Amino acid sequence: MIDSIISSNRKNRKKNVVVFGAHPDDFEVGCSGTILKYLDTINLKIYVMSDRYEDGKLRNLREKDKSFRILGLDKIPCTVYDIPTRIFHDYRSKIRNILYDIATKTDVDVVFTPPIHDIHQDHIVLADEVIRLFREKSIFGYEVIRSGYDFMPNMHVKLPVELVNLKIKASQSYKSQWSTTKSGGYYFSKEVMKGLMRARGAQFGVEYAEAFEVYHLKL
Repeated sequence: MIDSIISSNRKNRKKNVVVFGAHPDDFEVGCSGTILKYLDTINLKIYVMSDRYEDGKLRNLREKDKSFRILGLDKIPCTVYDIPTRIFHDYRSKIRNILYDIATKTDVDVVFTPPIHDIHQDHIVLADEVIRLFREKSIFGYEVIRSGYDFMPNMHVKLPVELVNLKIKASQSYKSQWSTTKSGGYYFSKEVMKGLMRARGAQFGVEYAEAFEVYHLKL
């Protein structure tokens, strides 16, 4: 079913797919494997809300650029906004205006967002506004392992091992996360990322998979 939702339709029109991330690394961790699997059959745009930390210090966006080069996405439109991390709730109206502008000026078929069932305050705010403003589109919430405590997937996308390894390699471009998070960035390790994709695959009878929560489905 995912093929008919995200791939070119019968008239050979490529679906317009939008990926939202609260932070520069969310996309890679959450759904980069699925995006790469269908990349040749979609028109892709990526939007990242935060280019800075809570104290206003700018993030190292060179890590994002390196990750995108590894994934072969360096020519894909990617817009990064200036919402400070961890305090998205203080900027909800600004985020809503950004999303409204995208929703009204961009022809969108499918949307990927951080999960609404998440303990990270930024993910919740972004997902809440995405679901509200794109509710007439197909919307999928991707998994963020560190904060997705209540993540309950009801859709999977089978991944070949080549994409699994590419996703891991790209995600490990975010070296700053190993030192700036209290967890030490364990969720970027090859063992954890590959283990999660293997576990999600096992739930659906395949070797590797990414999992999603379906918030809205338009057929």
